Amino acid sequence: MRVVDRVVDVGTSQPETLAIADGRRSVTYGQLLAGADVVRRAVLDVRVADAAVAVLRSPGAGAAVAVIGVMATGSPVLVLDPTTPAERLRHYVSGAGVSVCVADAAHADVAAELCASVVVPDDDVAAPADLAAVGVALRSAPTGPDDPAVVVFTSGSTGRPKGVLTGSRTLLHDAWTNSVGTGLYGAGDVVGNLMPLAFDAGMKAVLAGMLAGATQQLFDPRTRPVSELAGWLREQQVTVLLASPAILRGLVSALRPGEHLDTLTAVTMGGEMVHGSELAAFRRVVGPQCVLRNRYGSTETGLLSDFVLRPEDPSPTGATPAGWPVPGVRFQVQDADGVRADSGTGRLVVSSRWLAEGYLGQPEVTASVFSDGADGVRTYLTSDTASIDDDGLTRLLGRTDHSVKVRGHLVEPGEVDAVLFAHPEVREAVVVGAPDPATGRIRLVAYVVPAVPRLDASTVRRVVRDALPPFMVPQEVLFLPALPRTERGKLDRSALPPPPPRATARPPRTDWERVVAALFARVLETDEVGLDDDFFSLGGDSLAAEALLAAVGDELGVSGDVLSTGLLVEAPTVARFADAVRQARRPEHPTLVRLASGGSRVPLFCVAGAGGVALGFRALARELGDDQPVWGLQAHGLENRGLPDWSVRATARRHVATLRTVQPAGPYRLAGHSLGAVIALEMAHLLRSEGEEVELLAVLDSFPPDPALSPPALTGGPYQRVKGAVALATTGLLPDSGLGHYLRFHRQGMALQRRHRTSPYPGRTLVLVARDDPDSAVRALWAPHLTGQWSMHEVPGDHVGMLHEPNVTEVAQLLAAELDALDGARPDPVEALRD
Repeated sequence: MRVVDRVVDVGTSQPETLAIADGRRSVTYGQLLAGADVVRRAVLDVRVADAAVAVLRSPGAGAAVAVIGVMATGSPVLVLDPTTPAERLRHYVSGAGVSVCVADAAHADVAAELCASVVVPDDDVAAPADLAAVGVALRSAPTGPDDPAVVVFTSGSTGRPKGVLTGSRTLLHDAWTNSVGTGLYGAGDVVGNLMPLAFDAGMKAVLAGMLAGATQQLFDPRTRPVSELAGWLREQQVTVLLASPAILRGLVSALRPGEHLDTLTAVTMGGEMVHGSELAAFRRVVGPQCVLRNRYGSTETGLLSDFVLRPEDPSPTGATPAGWPVPGVRFQVQDADGVRADSGTGRLVVSSRWLAEGYLGQPEVTASVFSDGADGVRTYLTSDTASIDDDGLTRLLGRTDHSVKVRGHLVEPGEVDAVLFAHPEVREAVVVGAPDPATGRIRLVAYVVPAVPRLDASTVRRVVRDALPPFMVPQEVLFLPALPRTERGKLDRSALPPPPPRATARPPRTDWERVVAALFARVLETDEVGLDDDFFSLGGDSLAAEALLAAVGDELGVSGDVLSTGLLVEAPTVARFADAVRQARRPEHPTLVRLASGGSRVPLFCVAGAGGVALGFRALARELGDDQPVWGLQAHGLENRGLPDWSVRATARRHVATLRTVQPAGPYRLAGHSLGAVIALEMAHLLRSEGEEVELLAVLDSFPPDPALSPPALTGGPYQRVKGAVALATTGLLPDSGLGHYLRFHRQGMALQRRHRTSPYPGRTLVLVARDDPDSAVRALWAPHLTGQWSMHEVPGDHVGMLHEPNVTEVAQLLAAELDALDGARPDPVEALRD
């Protein structure tokens, strides 16, 4: 039997049963067969016989249907991930000999760059009246169960990924062990699948669900916030959850106190090491009937072992075992002399009748790890070191080669080496995985011998980022005059210097410092820059300095006549440079800042919080795209000589008058962060009272307009409160430099919010709450103040961090979904985010 034959059997026996859904599209088993036949016929019109066919589509039901359709042609299917750089995809397509790609409209242009022929099938396919005839057509390809059905590329030690060929017989066995054979699920279960289809585990999980006759609900954590996952599981009544440990950790941290995942009867995880303490944390949030499974496998083998933790079993201590082999699989260990044993410690050897055929176009590499016995049993020599107990329990101890797991992804550093070696400014390079002393997680460290004197760390990271996925970009770059060698001339990895410990950076304290720190990080191609980090010590040179000064001039509105490399030399740290630029900056308008001026859409006006500058929304404006005009509003007197407003309504009146100079008439779209949200709410009331339409109010992590919930502006004993009151009264009157200036305005704003009361708001409102902030529960209490259409979402980060990378991306997605819905681009904002 082949995969397609089994899919036809399942589909014709339960055509009305939901097969797969992704939030945008739901497909019954009958529709699955019909859609696959549409793909099959379209591919047969253009394909090259026996050559693999690619699928490049947005993750979801449509991609799964396309996979079955390609298999039905008799051609192996290669699934491409749309988030992977085109250069990498081109290597996969070339290595597999692909000339035809099945795409959707969103990715047809990229597919055309990769393949000679592109097929964009119609997704709106109803279940046919004659399902039996469709089944006959799908079965018509003259292929056998051992012919290649799938090509999946995995990391290669030579620096070039290897294409693994797998036939239908192997895929069917893997599907059986993934579901029915190990008692995990079967027909009637609802499986929540969080694995990307382009990855081997995701491909095999999707096939297993189809072949078992279950219903699969797909959730892509790369495009949807993990904070939505718990609600989604309940809404879809998911009984079995398939996810990586990293996603499960995020799910647990996103749950509210006392919240449980009561619908789940089983949770499986795999792909990286899981510690016993993490399993214990997972157990605390699932129901008493839920079984946890830690699984181990590979692209070459499929699922190999299963460690089952039932409700009555104690949680393991330390690393969770890989478990016992699944049916049809035998484990042995091989010592340094090549002797194999059923127990002990050594290199893990897998024996089974259901292993992959080998590596596409690499017979020598295939022969080095695969072998066939006279009894038909195939053997695969893994790169894992393992220990096997007398009862067969297997524990993984590490890799025998240099592969490492980075954020759940298996990374072969040789691939990064190959990219760096190909760059003309690199003479030699080697990349290794090293545990971070602070977290224990693996980070990539690149040791580079430059071929030119001006090579810097930002260039090295940029070269890798342009060619490989983000998780393969080295976090640390060390430059060496030469790589250490043994006396035989081989690379001596043991002699590589250890990466320096990461010092805890002093974080920025104000919005202005955060904006400048973000520019430093962007220009220097690094993840994070602290207040005291020196631009030149981080690898900045004259070219990087020019890029920084240009960004400061263009994006922060600083006149070019006050910017010079001399200024950066005199003030090379974030703290000193931010202060120097702030003093030199003369904004065009004291309370209004142009953050993004391009595009034809309705402008978005963002109101800064207490003591916050409008430039604090710069990262959000960039994430919203070039077609969205964004303006920022800030307190009068904050960046100009002037007295602040002494009520929320006075501030709102000033801002309304100011925004009318940009947009004289509605409809208006407003957003505010912290106190800025309360001010934006009052602006919305004023505009509506003047007969204007306010289409949207976005509340970004703000206390509701209830004095009882607002924190006091003055704290401490009587003396401290009197002293604070005097300082508060002189806000904007007496000069104050540096951080003290912003702190005065911050306390003054808190005092305004403490006194403010208003009526409930009847307009459309989006409320976003920073889930990592200690006040998140109070900031979520907006329901009594909103009587119109409104929704609330949790977003990553704390009160300040939610507006900065990487958290701001999710904020922008939710806000953009609301704006798109208003423009008619999508009917529902949550559905838009799922796209």
